[in-house]
Amino acid sequence: MLLKRKSIPVLSAVLGLTLLLGACSSGGGGGTSPAQAPEPNKPTGKTPTINVAYMPDMNGATPIVIGEEKGFFKEAGINVNAVKFLSGPPEFQAMASGDIDIAYIGPGATFLAAQGKGHIIDIVSLGKSDMVFATKKSGIKEWKDLKGKTIGVPKGTSGEMVLNLGLERGGLKPSDVNIVNMDVAGAVSAYVAGKVDAVAIWSPYTLEIEKQVGKENMVKLGDNSDFFPDYIFPASWVVNPKFLQEKPELVESFLKAIAKTTDYKLKNKDEAVKMTAAYTQVPEESLRMQLDALEWLDNKRVADAFKDGTAKKWYENLEKLFVQNGNLKEVTPADKFLMANPFLKAVGQ
Repeated sequence: MLLKRKSIPVLSAVLGLTLLLGACSSGGGGGTSPAQAPEPNKPTGKTPTINVAYMPDMNGATPIVIGEEKGFFKEAGINVNAVKFLSGPPEFQAMASGDIDIAYIGPGATFLAAQGKGHIIDIVSLGKSDMVFATKKSGIKEWKDLKGKTIGVPKGTSGEMVLNLGLERGGLKPSDVNIVNMDVAGAVSAYVAGKVDAVAIWSPYTLEIEKQVGKENMVKLGDNSDFFPDYIFPASWVVNPKFLQEKPELVESFLKAIAKTTDYKLKNKDEAVKMTAAYTQVPEESLRMQLDALEWLDNKRVADAFKDGTAKKWYENLEKLFVQNGNLKEVTPADKFLMANPFLKAVGQ
């Protein structure tokens, strides 16, 4: 039996006939509301419960369903109350109120960790699933053609980050275009309806757009990979600083379980897709597309990145984008919000 999500659904959006919107992939930001409201942290018997925010995609949901179905959370001596969110900022709000202990975030919400609102404790993947598409009828063919055009984008996401990089490459500034802040469902719907000239979005929603308008009517301007290696887009697990301070042993237990889910998903990708599809109700086809657009990191690579300073460089480079778009005033030394010790202890490093 699949993991039961112990929370109350308050928001979902269905596109087409199949895709349940809720994934934020590498987006992990924006102003959308959580898809489910968290319950208070309630222990079951003597087993402590950790309230964990996830996004229904191959980064955020897969570890949750594998951890439950394969008994890794139980082995670690914890219960996980999985709470679905559509983006990162509401997760940080929930952490601030004490409703969420640990959350999966995409790169777009990393600036909130840099502001001290959360500590990054694990790196899930490096992403390239954020894309900017123009409509064929807009006449846009390259970045510079976006001048004066209307672009739908969930603000504060890695989709917006890729858009800003593309604008810079085209010799434009954000003020040269009409950027409309939309949630994920709104951005996709606006593109399909022709209400915007372009959209900055990520898989699996790019596949849903393709289904509805046809690939021949989409003009891809670029994605994350166009800006490698200068900019790397890591997705992360982040912890409520208060929770880490008060219950470090539970954080370590969670990371031990997550490390096992990492080993399992890397060896069983087809099963991971099927399990995640059943759990999230997102079609397998969409999730496989998303899997192709990210690079899962194994535990050794994460440990090495923490120890040799690679992770620090990844996140500080990412912060430069946040300074450019006004989310940060300056680059914060990454060692102020990267907390490697809990992960390194969990994996015996």
